[in-house]
Amino acid sequence: MPGVRLRIAVAALVAVILAVLVNAYVVTSATRAAEPFAGGRVLELDGPDLNVREYGPSGERAIVLLHGYSASIQWWEPVAARLARNQRVIAIDLVGHGGSEAPGEPRHFGAVGQADAVHNALTALGVRHAIVVGHSMGGSVASELAARHPEVVERVVVSDTPADGDLVSMPLLGKMVCWPVLGPALDHFRSLPLITRSSLQTGFARDYAVPPFAYRSLERLTYAGVCDSKAGPLASVANTLAGLDVPVLVVWGETDVLTPTAPNVTRYGAAGMSPRIIAGAGHSPMVEKPDEFLSAIADFVTFRS
Repeated sequence: MPGVRLRIAVAALVAVILAVLVNAYVVTSATRAAEPFAGGRVLELDGPDLNVREYGPSGERAIVLLHGYSASIQWWEPVAARLARNQRVIAIDLVGHGGSEAPGEPRHFGAVGQADAVHNALTALGVRHAIVVGHSMGGSVASELAARHPEVVERVVVSDTPADGDLVSMPLLGKMVCWPVLGPALDHFRSLPLITRSSLQTGFARDYAVPPFAYRSLERLTYAGVCDSKAGPLASVANTLAGLDVPVLVVWGETDVLTPTAPNVTRYGAAGMSPRIIAGAGHSPMVEKPDEFLSAIADFVTFRS
């Protein structure tokens, strides 16, 4: 009898291990086609297809809005229409986010791949002059876009974008979900608000309720979007921005805990860029304090004739 119980236990353990391994393969291999999301439309491009939402008049000049990690174009809804009163505004879902395509190749998810995808979108939309506003990870993409395509980018705004790769305070759950084998198993709980609320709260001030669209945007990500978007060493955004031959504006939430305010502001200041601080805001000032955010960038994002 003990031998039978041991064989059953071993068989059960082997079955569990196989199930975990199969799950890891299925989850990490998942892709998603682009589809319209949050009022946007899909651009079929030479590369990943992107979901975009346009505001205001047409023309070859546009303010381009790039959201952060695990976010979407919905982060810009509090400010996009107001920015577009006299100017064209384009909000873009980055690769793997919102309604944009989530391909299987990791190279598309890094800042360089994202920048090239955004450039493809701007070309398709006839944009020849862009003022690019990037939030968090979107600021990294904006800096790469300006460095790689200076003929298009006239100005850059970054909001709460880590100055260097080590100036990010990633929640434990956000790290664990990308661990080998275990991570894909944990990823199944990403849609549960009770599990993800504490991690998402770091994207906002402590007293600001996590908005429903934050959960929705997180659910839209494939596993590759979750992990490949933050894989590998991060370039120094502060150094990249300091080396650009275009005007740069840095803005920051006063109580940001995800990209902590004090060390990041100090690092940007050392690179010659003193951030404008938005009082009372956490990591996402355009959502939490849209009036103050617009006030901070209004003059800077107005095209000069």
